[in-house]
Amino acid sequence: MRKIHLIFAAIFAVIALPLVVLLYQAYSQLELGTNSLYQGHAMFVANTLNQQIAKDLAIEDKRSYSEYGFIRTIQVIGGEENTLSELVDYPITSQYAGLIGHFQLAPDNSLRTPFLPEGRFGEILLEQISPAERTKREEVRFKINNILDELGVRNEGIEANAQPRDSVETVIDRVYKHDPKIRNNTKSKKKKTGRINRFEQTSEMESFAFNAELMKTDTLDFSLGDLPRAKEVEIEPFQAVFNNQYVVFFRNVRRGSELFVQGYVVNLRIYLSNLVKNETQFYPLEKDLVLGFSTAQEDLLMFGRPDYSTKILSVPLMPPLNKIYLTMYMKKSSNLTSSVFLLFLGIVVLFVLGGGLIAIYRLTQSEVEMAKKRQDFISAVSHELKTPLTAIKMSAELLQMSSGKMTDEKRMQKYSQIASESDRLTRLIQNVLNLSKLDGNRWTANIKKDRPKAVLDDFVTMYTKNIEDHGFSLTVSCDTEVNSIQLMMDRDAIMQILTNLVDNSLKFSAKADYKMIVIELRLDVDHVYLAVRDYGPGIPQSEMKKVFQEFYRVENEMTRTTQGTGIGLSMVKKLCTLSNMRIEVENANPGLRTKIHFPPLSI
Repeated sequence: MRKIHLIFAAIFAVIALPLVVLLYQAYSQLELGTNSLYQGHAMFVANTLNQQIAKDLAIEDKRSYSEYGFIRTIQVIGGEENTLSELVDYPITSQYAGLIGHFQLAPDNSLRTPFLPEGRFGEILLEQISPAERTKREEVRFKINNILDELGVRNEGIEANAQPRDSVETVIDRVYKHDPKIRNNTKSKKKKTGRINRFEQTSEMESFAFNAELMKTDTLDFSLGDLPRAKEVEIEPFQAVFNNQYVVFFRNVRRGSELFVQGYVVNLRIYLSNLVKNETQFYPLEKDLVLGFSTAQEDLLMFGRPDYSTKILSVPLMPPLNKIYLTMYMKKSSNLTSSVFLLFLGIVVLFVLGGGLIAIYRLTQSEVEMAKKRQDFISAVSHELKTPLTAIKMSAELLQMSSGKMTDEKRMQKYSQIASESDRLTRLIQNVLNLSKLDGNRWTANIKKDRPKAVLDDFVTMYTKNIEDHGFSLTVSCDTEVNSIQLMMDRDAIMQILTNLVDNSLKFSAKADYKMIVIELRLDVDHVYLAVRDYGPGIPQSEMKKVFQEFYRVENEMTRTTQGTGIGLSMVKKLCTLSNMRIEVENANPGLRTKIHFPPLSI
């Protein structure tokens, strides 16, 4: 059996090891596929965010340089007209969250804000604003100024040579009289080949409006006869500087020899938070992603905790925010379901494989044991057949050679021995034939109503002599209530059962100190039972469940000291089952008691 153990262990290892490797490869591929899926989705999220940033920048980028003042010039039918800029309104509104306000740094680095105009013209407009609102506008302007100072945004340009100026009143009059000298020279936006900068062609009226806004309250030397000329304005792309709270988008604007810095200030955290919320709220995979914004030095904003997550993407945002990195992490729980499924699948496969091999092993073991038992049975039958045949042959030869010299008593003894051994041989052959019928389902149960007491009496009459020939005495004990009871039973089966049980007792109690066979017929509440008891060694408790197996013997066939084939109790068990009876074996200390329970009396 050890060899079989090793063979099945080797088979399990040969199958299980490649299976484990296969499951590991499957897990690796699944993890790779999951990572690729999330990386692809992370790239999609990054592209979506960048597209929205590009849209926001495009809105600001297409603003004319003049819109950063509080006056702007627009095209109307028949010419141009001056009106207030869109950026004058307060509270400040925008298409994206977090905007604090727009600003312009003049060539002298002085701060201008469209929502809080300065100069004589600005004072005229501010008269229409309540003091409380003006205070709020000033607070915003002060905040923008502090942020620009903190982030180092300045206008480093040199102010152009001063020109004679008209008074403020004259300029305002000329602007709003639509002087016929002012011509519509507005040009479409264009780019020079190979450059990113944008160019605008201003009109004379637009130049007047822009100059009027820049005049301070005490500047009254503007010459009426010297009209501003239309100028070409060069506008650079937006740049950005930021800290962990604010970001300043700004661009350089060159108008002739003058340099202006225009831009807007945004609360960085509010802007990024709103961007993520609006652009990713419809995607179900975000529940498994952690998203963050950071620089090379510090984290700026984090959505979720990356402590137990795997980094799957880190890309810079589009210019001018390309120093801010969008980093995305995949939660380790994202692979948990797949891992659990693969682990469960692996356990199931290994369990099925192990269970199958165990079942095959047990079947093989059972077949090997059955083959061994059959071999033992053949040896036992051969031995059992040989013993009576040898005795018969020896007695016959002795009678043949010494018949004239034997006394009648001696001769009758030999005849009796031949008859006894012949009966023994007949019973053995009958047992083998009956077992064959039972195994082949060819035993026909002849169940009819009969008295158990009558069957027992017939058995005692038939078998007492055989018991006494073995040196045993037979004791029969019956309850008086049983004498008249009739039950549905198979008489032949009962006789065969009693024969086998008594034969077993005779064989295994041969060396007992007290040689007696006791047969009882009892009434127990609602049923009748037969019991056969001897005073032999009994059966070890560990072997009690095995005694009904075919060909099973407590002793080894090569070392056994008792006769028998190992089919007695097996046959009894099968006969009881076919006859609707139940068998029970118990140690009587000393000896063994075997009970045969008949069907209940109510049946």
